[in-house]
Amino acid sequence: MNLKERAKAFAINAHKGQIRKNEPDKPMIMHPISVGMLLEELGYDDEVIAAGYLHDVVEDTIYTLADIKKEFGSNVSDLVKGASEPDKSLTWKERKQHTINETRNLPLRNKLVVCADKVNNLEDLMIIFQKTGIRDFSRFKEGEEQQKWYYTGVYESLISGEDPNSPIFKRLREVLDIVFYNKRNDLLDDIFAKDQSYYNKLISLNAQKVELKRLKTLCALPKPFVIEFCGTPRTGKTTILNNLYDFFKKGGFSIILVEELTTSKYYKEILYPQFEKMSIDELNICIIKEAGKQLQEAITQNADIIMIDRSLNDRAIWNYRRFIRGDMTEEQYNNLRKEYSALSRELIDMLVIGYTDSKTSLQRDYTNSLALEPRRFLNTENIEEYNTCMEKSMEVFEESVSDIYRLDTTDITPRDSSILIAENIMPVMRKKYINSFNQKVKYK
Repeated sequence: MNLKERAKAFAINAHKGQIRKNEPDKPMIMHPISVGMLLEELGYDDEVIAAGYLHDVVEDTIYTLADIKKEFGSNVSDLVKGASEPDKSLTWKERKQHTINETRNLPLRNKLVVCADKVNNLEDLMIIFQKTGIRDFSRFKEGEEQQKWYYTGVYESLISGEDPNSPIFKRLREVLDIVFYNKRNDLLDDIFAKDQSYYNKLISLNAQKVELKRLKTLCALPKPFVIEFCGTPRTGKTTILNNLYDFFKKGGFSIILVEELTTSKYYKEILYPQFEKMSIDELNICIIKEAGKQLQEAITQNADIIMIDRSLNDRAIWNYRRFIRGDMTEEQYNNLRKEYSALSRELIDMLVIGYTDSKTSLQRDYTNSLALEPRRFLNTENIEEYNTCMEKSMEVFEESVSDIYRLDTTDITPRDSSILIAENIMPVMRKKYINSFNQKVKYK
């Protein structure tokens, strides 16, 4: 391993078992790794990057500067020393004042490590505040005013004698202004002046998205995060899918939208002619296999997120309908149930189910269309039958996918539905990323 890799591995083992002060579900090592990665992203040399990984080892673990010097040399140990508080017996104020004083006279390379540490800490804090809408300093030994004094003092010491427009110093100034000096986006404040409640929801959603992007940088998922959308017709699903696609795409995630198989041109023109002479049992197995194949092909494209419109779990609803109509035996139905449940467990991470009553569904269809003619399939009887079968299939869904979100859209708009769904998707993704990180980090 090179110097950076050795430093990263050393830090991982040194911080084993430690957790983040503000986010106990995250391992402590995420912070040093993020600091090292930030320094690498900005193009600094290997010793500075190594010190980024190691900067908390002396303060927070059993290892000493002598250990760092022995393993990584005097240059790296000097860089770590510049980012470490020497005397833990002093009061908080005395220790922080010492850091402010000492930082002012550090060489630039030492300042880079200190700055990257402060950037990552404040960006994490900013995300927490924006996610929750609450400025909570209760986990700190000192409150907001003292933290503001400390971070501002460190920033001023860092830029003393240096170019404040250097990217790393500018980044610290920007997050410092947001966290402690209430810096706002004037354009957005003006746009949402009459809808502050909605704006606050968007701030929270976008903070969650930024956190996911940071987690993705630390450790990508072993496969794309797959979300299946199904439910009553006219729940605004198409609008919701488009809103979520745009939301994640603009946040830097690669997204694949997979259209509903049985309404696609491919199905109607190529597959269905091959299926016409099959029995219902054979037809359903073929559709399930095609839906699985469709999804597996999307997964091979290495996207971050796949959103699929009516896939394997929606087949559960349709097959239950056929079963209660007498189109298939209980044995046939149970065999199909096992087929799509197994595929779903393997491929799908989350199921989003939209519901609305038959009257609202029909009302939306007619008011969004110019045509007044009766619909061939969309009628009260069919919608109510679908909703009943969907409810009866909940037991199947619980076997088939680990995370399910159900939303009654009867009295809410697609915009508000999009917000609620995004609010429920991202915590599941967050947990997946943290679990993936924990599985891939190698402790000795």
